[in-house]
Amino acid sequence: MRKLLLAVAVLSVSLFACKKDTVPSAPNPPANSGEKFPVNFSVTGFLHKLEQLPDPGGRNGGTTNGLRDTALAGKVSHLYFLLYTDMGQYVKMVYQNAADTATDFGTLVDTLPANRYMISLIASTGPVQILDTTYFYGLRLRIPESSSPDEQASDPDIFVGNNSFTVTGYGQTQTIPLWPNRIMGKVEVNILDAPAPGWPGDTSVQVYASPAFRSTSVYYNSFDEPFLDPGKLLKRNSRTNFSTHLLNPYSEVTVTIIYSDKVTGERKRKDMRYVPYSRGYRTLMSGNIYAPLGGGTGFAISLDTTWNQFPEIPF
Repeated sequence: MRKLLLAVAVLSVSLFACKKDTVPSAPNPPANSGEKFPVNFSVTGFLHKLEQLPDPGGRNGGTTNGLRDTALAGKVSHLYFLLYTDMGQYVKMVYQNAADTATDFGTLVDTLPANRYMISLIASTGPVQILDTTYFYGLRLRIPESSSPDEQASDPDIFVGNNSFTVTGYGQTQTIPLWPNRIMGKVEVNILDAPAPGWPGDTSVQVYASPAFRSTSVYYNSFDEPFLDPGKLLKRNSRTNFSTHLLNPYSEVTVTIIYSDKVTGERKRKDMRYVPYSRGYRTLMSGNIYAPLGGGTGFAISLDTTWNQFPEIPF
């Protein structure tokens, strides 16, 4: 009997020793432990390819501040990182401006408690307004207003992306890559026989696109604050060229040109309906208002499907 008890005791000690060896030396802390772990968020891959987008003449944009792609109208210079728990509760927002963070623009290093998270990234070529940040599914962005109805600000090109990740505290610092998608379309109108503007801000020729919206939901893709008739005013870039970035969920738009009769000075309106439009692409229109060619609207219309493509980077 004594031998049997001794054997059982030895077996128990052996089992206890084996079990102890399998316990991790650094268990994963709960989300409320207070301990934080480093996480990297990287947009640099997206920015690098974006800056390489070729212009219509076939020349590659530069990899530094020399980028001047007419289709892109400048590189992304504003980043808004919005962090939420996996239940949609707001954690924080970090804003980066390329003018202020030139050395590490596009890379964010943060420390977070172990937990599951969601992140939204809004990248733009100009400042935007961030609305309703309290809850992930209510997050909205808004294009700032112009100072007057007859002034068209240089509205930004906007990209949005979401991702989810888990912070565990184990292993090396994880890097979360972010690749946002373009949510804006672009409408570009070339009026070949437009008169030269007589003074800065000359409104003798105005071009509008509709429907157009000022704000959108980041998650649900719903649109608010429509521009009233005749729509959103395009910026006049030269004697013949008018353009704007457009926030619009539909596949067609109406382009309206308001101009003055050369003889009488009477204000006239030309509406071109069912113009093809797609988010992430550029609608190109070219023609005359005073001497239309070829019948119909007198404008050639096409959809530039290369505007949203990220080409492979040669190396």
